[in-house]
Amino acid sequence: MYIKQIRDLTVIDFDESRYLGVSCDSCGGIGLKEQDVIKASPQLTAYQTGKVALAELMSMGFTPIVLADALAVEMNDTGKQLIEGFNYLLSKLKTAKVKLTGSTEENIKTLQTSMGVTCIGICDKNKLKYKKTSKGDICILLGLPLVGNDVVKYPHKILDIDDFEKLLLCNFIKEMVPVGSKGIAAELDGLCKYNKLNFKFRKDIYVNLENSGGPSCSCIVTADKKHVNIIRNLVNKPFEILGNFY
Repeated sequence: MYIKQIRDLTVIDFDESRYLGVSCDSCGGIGLKEQDVIKASPQLTAYQTGKVALAELMSMGFTPIVLADALAVEMNDTGKQLIEGFNYLLSKLKTAKVKLTGSTEENIKTLQTSMGVTCIGICDKNKLKYKKTSKGDICILLGLPLVGNDVVKYPHKILDIDDFEKLLLCNFIKEMVPVGSKGIAAELDGLCKYNKLNFKFRKDIYVNLENSGGPSCSCIVTADKKHVNIIRNLVNKPFEILGNFY
């Protein structure tokens, strides 16, 4: 069985026509426990953490099928509240039915909210969104890279899971890269390297290219420039053209 790492995703050669994809994310110190640094509801914490793992899969063209949570908290009551957040997240998907499974910590008293999530998905090999960008294509930022308290304060500026689902279903979007902790510039650099392209930024870019993207609050997408207006109207979130590939 052939296994390779593509960006943050582990891709497994499942059979002649399909890949299995495995993504993961972790979160600690965000919740309502005594020693949590960022105060947020467990439901929101689970929602945003699960969204990261789902978004990584969907951005590569995968349909998620299983979401596993490893909760380093007790079931009653923090665990139940986290599970509520995961269930709400999965309920917003219109084209995929994802099975939720997981575990909690029942032996040791915990003072911080902490968890890991793993997501498994499947993708037809001809639909993998990887190494699809060409010279002349543009790069667009959707949503804003936010982290910590800003995620709680500005929900209208970050991509939601149904936004990622809409983007996944657009055949004219060549590649999608959720912005991670290293920021937009690092994600673009990686995209250019594996496509063997260069990038020219627009002079009047508004967004900070170095900011952490937090829990997949934003995503860069590549496409032919003729599709700009369609993409602009696809999600009701901040939109900015970053430049073009050459």
